[in-house]
Amino acid sequence: MIFKNLIRIGKDLDAERFRAQLLSQGFVQEERVIPTPTGPLKEYLLREPKKLRDLIVVSVKGFVVDAWDLDSGIDLVGLAYDVYETILGDLIKHTIVDIIGNYTATVFIGKDPEKVLSKCVTKDSVIKLRKSLNRSDVKPFMVGFCWGIPRPPHEWIIANITPVMEPTGLGRRGRIQLSIRYQGVDPEKGISFLRNINELIKKIVNGII
Repeated sequence: MIFKNLIRIGKDLDAERFRAQLLSQGFVQEERVIPTPTGPLKEYLLREPKKLRDLIVVSVKGFVVDAWDLDSGIDLVGLAYDVYETILGDLIKHTIVDIIGNYTATVFIGKDPEKVLSKCVTKDSVIKLRKSLNRSDVKPFMVGFCWGIPRPPHEWIIANITPVMEPTGLGRRGRIQLSIRYQGVDPEKGISFLRNINELIKKIVNGII
């Protein structure tokens, strides 16, 4: 999972103070400078001390949480917001942010994923594409859905489902990969979406099988 809280309008985040706070809690620091249209941007990569694979990336533009599992990710998002709100104080009322979440889950559905996804695409469209490409082996591989409104101040969610690539073929073990992208501007709604993502995944899977 990747959770981004990026400042669009407002005072730059004091990344040095953010970094110092996490270092005092045992986080391990790395640094990098990335090119941007407005010039080089210095980022601090602060790795969680117990699981060095999970980290918080902070710069003057905000913070990003990158974690391999949901529970760890939620804990890091909560910690990052505690530090973020402490640093900004009352200025947070005058700050507009973009909330972006990218979540990937592997789900066992107990059925052939190709057959499940084929039901989501009309036979006529597949036949038409086979004729257009002159290929008889064309078949559905991914289905995607979205809901909400793709512009501020609304939330917009995109969900894509594909079979998992297995050594013996696509989804032969009954597993699918579900990729969910969340966009919004309200941190509380973004966190609520993250906390309830397991229930959302169940609803999406139940809706297609």
